[in-house]
Amino acid sequence: MDRNKHCAIEECIKSDLFIEGQVVLFVAKNDPKWRLEECSRNFADLTGYSPKEVKRNKLGILDLVHPEDKEKFIKDFYQVRQEGKENWGFQNFRLLGKNKKPVWAEIRISLIKDSSGKASHFIGYLIDVTKITENKNLFETITELVPVGIFLREDDRIIYANKRSIDIIGYTPKELYRVKSVFSLVHPEDRHIVEEIIKKRKDGDSSVITYRIRIITKDGKVKWVQITSKTITYQDKELGIGSVQDIDRVVNLEFAKNVLINVNRAMLSVKDRYSLLDAVCDIFKEEELFNGIIIYEVIDRKMSPVCVYSKKSFLKEINWDRSPEEKVLTINRPLYLSNIERLKGYEKWKNIMVKNGVKSLIILPIKPDKKDVKYVISLYIKEKDYFSKEMLDIFSEIAKDISFTINHLKQEEDLFFKEFYDQLTGVGNRAYMLKTLEKYINKNRSFYIILLDIYNFRYINEKYGKEFGDSLLKTLARTLDKELVYENVFRVGGDEFAIVTYSDDIYSTVNKIRDILSSLNVNGKKLKINFNIGISRFPEDSRNLHDLLLKTERVLDLSRKEGKNRISFFEREKYNSIIDTLSLEEKLERAIRNDEFILFFQPILSIKTNSIKSFEVLIRWKDGEKIILPTEFIPVAEKTGQVVEIDRLVLEKTLNILKKWKDKKIKFPTRKGRYKTVNQLKFSVNITPKYINEIASFLESLSKNDLKLLKDHVVIEITERESLQIYKEKDGVDRLRKLGFKISIDDFGTGYSSLSYLSELKVKYIKIDKLFINKMLRNKKVHRLVQSIVNIAKIFKIKTVAEGVETDQQLEELKKLECDMYQGFIFSPPVSQEDMERFIVEDKG
Repeated sequence: MDRNKHCAIEECIKSDLFIEGQVVLFVAKNDPKWRLEECSRNFADLTGYSPKEVKRNKLGILDLVHPEDKEKFIKDFYQVRQEGKENWGFQNFRLLGKNKKPVWAEIRISLIKDSSGKASHFIGYLIDVTKITENKNLFETITELVPVGIFLREDDRIIYANKRSIDIIGYTPKELYRVKSVFSLVHPEDRHIVEEIIKKRKDGDSSVITYRIRIITKDGKVKWVQITSKTITYQDKELGIGSVQDIDRVVNLEFAKNVLINVNRAMLSVKDRYSLLDAVCDIFKEEELFNGIIIYEVIDRKMSPVCVYSKKSFLKEINWDRSPEEKVLTINRPLYLSNIERLKGYEKWKNIMVKNGVKSLIILPIKPDKKDVKYVISLYIKEKDYFSKEMLDIFSEIAKDISFTINHLKQEEDLFFKEFYDQLTGVGNRAYMLKTLEKYINKNRSFYIILLDIYNFRYINEKYGKEFGDSLLKTLARTLDKELVYENVFRVGGDEFAIVTYSDDIYSTVNKIRDILSSLNVNGKKLKINFNIGISRFPEDSRNLHDLLLKTERVLDLSRKEGKNRISFFEREKYNSIIDTLSLEEKLERAIRNDEFILFFQPILSIKTNSIKSFEVLIRWKDGEKIILPTEFIPVAEKTGQVVEIDRLVLEKTLNILKKWKDKKIKFPTRKGRYKTVNQLKFSVNITPKYINEIASFLESLSKNDLKLLKDHVVIEITERESLQIYKEKDGVDRLRKLGFKISIDDFGTGYSSLSYLSELKVKYIKIDKLFINKMLRNKKVHRLVQSIVNIAKIFKIKTVAEGVETDQQLEELKKLECDMYQGFIFSPPVSQEDMERFIVEDKG
């Protein structure tokens, strides 16, 4: 190296500029160990070696590189040299200094040539990046521990993704970081969502945003994910940080549940089997997943289509006698072809499918008599390997429900009355809304209620005429009901609608409503409908239905006063509500620990003999001198899981009563004052549906004698749930039956139950809800419903129990309808154990 140049570099290195600081200058010889000839005084801060020690020990850069990093370090350098470059940099490697403690560093060097052109020396600098690297490592370690995907985005590229993100998308980290734009990972139909969010970010919105989109994995599979993202500033760069969750299973089950609910609704509104099949066809036509649907009628083992729909009319090309549907006639069960391209045979049919984007097929046999296939439903799916086992189970249940309905259609009464629907729009009316909300409140199910009012609707009627106004209401109701898939829509006034949603994402629901109102096509006219909206939430804003509706209506009034297109929420401090809930939870824990619960009993009597047959067991909480009803504490206990202990306590207390009266002959009074001797004291005990399996496990843990005593004297009552809940409960119900318990369905007729589950669950009793008993003498349709329930029960050889009987007229009518048993204030309200035992007279014969 030129002597003058060397002196100038040496003088620079030794200047006061480099006494301290993170940048360390050096000159090294181009030899096997890169021996250091000069280094700045702050070299000691980085490595622990002073410049004198470096020269004395003849240290080189490669002496200090950590052994685990050295090979990669040298390999990278020589690769750059082979490319003819004279400058080289290397990041994130470790130096081992005097104390052998690793220091993370970054290096940059340039070659210095001598007069002969030979690269004899390096000049360069080292930077201590330990703090930055450790922070980065800590961030990466933390993100690897969380159960969700974490990613960093710079512009349109992913610059970091943790292992969970990699698992979701299917790409390796290197492959993912090479992807030029995140848009290539997003399903084409959802890219506009990402575009809108990126635009918001560029406009300065740095808030947390949560959204659902479909992505395309490395193997080409479409997958639903939920992303929550936020903009941060790091090292003067605007970065997007976010989490990603695989919600494919959740979305698919929501889809299957929605189909199931729509099919069950259709069952309750049709009058003949062909109307039912048309309705089922219409339901599947509306689903984006299906490219086509065929419903066949099977006569003499030959299939004839009764409903055909395909998005490109490609199903018209099919030869009905040469398609996979014929297999179902032989195997007599549902068939799922998860990937059509792997199917052997049916080549012409397969070519038509592949050409029109059909990748899988589910074929559902409809067997009204549970033996022979009478109809076949084929659903042509545009995704391969889409249906999970849970989805297949639900679609198999749909086939069973359709089979059951076709078989019993002529015997059934219309279980959904005209009085519960708005005659103009076809959506639920105010009465149905109240009935629905009462059910949700009784089950302590959280929900929002949205009151929507059309702004200045009178002006629309005056300008366009009443007929047009009616068309507007019908179109709006139909569009709301169609687009708000997971919400219930009701017309509750002349130009007022109510929307009830369980979703916590209320803003998403409101935005959907606004989108619908912004462009409504009525009789060929595109209208922007002005509106007012008032919103409240159960249980935060009120636990009382009347009070909740009044508050929502007040909020709507406030919205109207503020002008058109205003959205108002009911607001109040929620602190007291939270404290009350926590306080009640703590009190319940104490009550369970101290056994502060007592039992009350209501007699169940034979309608035929008017004698007591059993007692329904009802729980009360004795908090000091105060008796607390279950409606006040069971909802909290269900939320916290404490209800399992409460159910167990009820069964234990019932067992103790049975032990007390074991082997004793008992006389029960009748309504006529006479006594009837019985051999057994019997009880009905309610358990929480969500925790059936926990209760089954508790019963299995009892001794043989205790279990026998309970199963011989106790009927287990389960409150009727929505259809999807039944699937979750089936295994638990089966466990209870196998233990020997008889099963009763409580509040029958009030839920969205599948019509076929009565026979499948093999229940022994159904209890007719007191709502129907109260109305049956005043309302002919309710009377026919009660009669239908009794008749259906007889078909399945199930005993019926009428709840809430209060008058002799009700009891006399139930006797005519051949209902088996009743309970209610006409004989006795719920009474304490002491009073219950007064009903019992020991026969000492």
